[in-house]
Amino acid sequence: MLKVLIADDEEKICQLIEKLIDWQALDMKLSGVANNGIEALEKIEALSPDVVITDIRMPGYDGLDLVKKTRELNVGVEFVIISGYRHFEYAQTAIKYGVSDYLLKPIKKQELTETLEKIRVRYNEKSEQLTYEERVRLARKSDAERLRTIWFSNVLYRDRSEQDCSSLEEINKQYYYQLKQGCFQIVCVKFDGISMPDEKNLEFLTEKTTQIADQMLKGHVFDWELYVENSHIYLFLNYGEENRKLIRRQCKNILNELAVLESILEGLRVTIGFGTTVWNIGQLRSSLKSARYLVEQRLVAGNGKLLEGELRSSFHLASSQWFTQFNQNMNTALESLDRQQVGDCLMKLKDGLLEQPDMTGHEILQMCREVCNLYLFFMKNHKIPIEQNFMERFNQGVEFCSSAREVLRYLIKEISASYDKAVAGKMQENNRPIRLAKKYIRDHYREAITLETVSEVAGFNPTYFSSLFKKETGKNFLEFLSEVRMEQAKGLLKETNLSVASICEEVGYSDVKYFTKNFTKFSGLKPNEYRKLYS
Repeated sequence: MLKVLIADDEEKICQLIEKLIDWQALDMKLSGVANNGIEALEKIEALSPDVVITDIRMPGYDGLDLVKKTRELNVGVEFVIISGYRHFEYAQTAIKYGVSDYLLKPIKKQELTETLEKIRVRYNEKSEQLTYEERVRLARKSDAERLRTIWFSNVLYRDRSEQDCSSLEEINKQYYYQLKQGCFQIVCVKFDGISMPDEKNLEFLTEKTTQIADQMLKGHVFDWELYVENSHIYLFLNYGEENRKLIRRQCKNILNELAVLESILEGLRVTIGFGTTVWNIGQLRSSLKSARYLVEQRLVAGNGKLLEGELRSSFHLASSQWFTQFNQNMNTALESLDRQQVGDCLMKLKDGLLEQPDMTGHEILQMCREVCNLYLFFMKNHKIPIEQNFMERFNQGVEFCSSAREVLRYLIKEISASYDKAVAGKMQENNRPIRLAKKYIRDHYREAITLETVSEVAGFNPTYFSSLFKKETGKNFLEFLSEVRMEQAKGLLKETNLSVASICEEVGYSDVKYFTKNFTKFSGLKPNEYRKLYS
């Protein structure tokens, strides 16, 4: 039997929790009550409870301090945090500490009971105290859940031509569903305002959505299933025709309950795409498509709503003169290898798209993906290497944008960052033959080297090499060779007693008169004058 400690500075709350729960039915017993954080920690050490239900604000230690200090004691206690305060920082820290649940007051019996039941099952699984019947039941439940998820994921991801068109009887038999003839629908719950790596937050939101959906749908549907994909949660609903209006109300209630979590996770916004209803299981993908389009519509309609109805998606912009002109300007900018020009072109795209009337969220996303494809095509066509996962990373990141403006800012950021990196790589690649040529010149300046010789070392024909060398160094080949020879001559004049004629020969010249003329032009002094001044 699991031991439970209640910690709250309000005695009435402690009494309420004590009376609210059927402890015996949960195989739990109340082992103590504490009215402040210090007393709670002492009782945790003395009584070794398995579960602590604690208020987040108490004298002595608050709930988070209590969790932290208990973790430092290396005591394996499951914590349930209860709060009447909607403080983001408390909730975030509690979730990161791995508390079992975070519940807002007023406390709901069903919510607390379900939380404690999950803790009980988890504890029994860990301690291997499950009866044979419980182990068999949990194994069957696990198998059933896995098979149900497989079927639902096939609906979400398989190609239409490959879609499983089995009868309801076959689906029920093979995948443990309890589907009946009636209405079928996909509803998409979308969370905005959470960052990609925040796995703890996503786990918390998934558990809360599952809990709330179960409460709202139980008794009103023949069957339902849930599937998580990053910040999207898809609900598959099967219900009777007579419950259509009720189901919409219940989905609205799911949205309202999830909106309470906006008080726990800072910046969180919840939107629901209420997919169209179909009467044939084989048409379920049309409901899925509708739910996805509606969730995308939050980019222009705003989030925090239940979005429904049909959306017209003409996607006319991709073939418009406006977009054709953008494409031409973008190609010119990319060819220039000028970061500023590329940025300006993308900013004009952003402003132009935001000014387009009646743009849907789906069209905004499709246009952005089209721009990414144009960018990839250009870079590939010009053999400028970029990250292989560019498109995958863009598609993942854009999911966490909550408005059209944010999506377009993200597009500009990703293309600009990728282009900067690619241009730097291209410049380095272009510089490599120039570096080879410059090294060869410095190593062989004493010899009678020619443009043709150095071009061959660089791997280019003389005409192209001459142009590239001038562009990269600001000097033509002969000017650079002369500069290297003159620098060497200056060193020899300062550091040796060699005659001007010997130095002339040493740095690759055969004509002393020509050498003297060039040196004077380069340094402003004749060789002997330079030696007198600097040696």
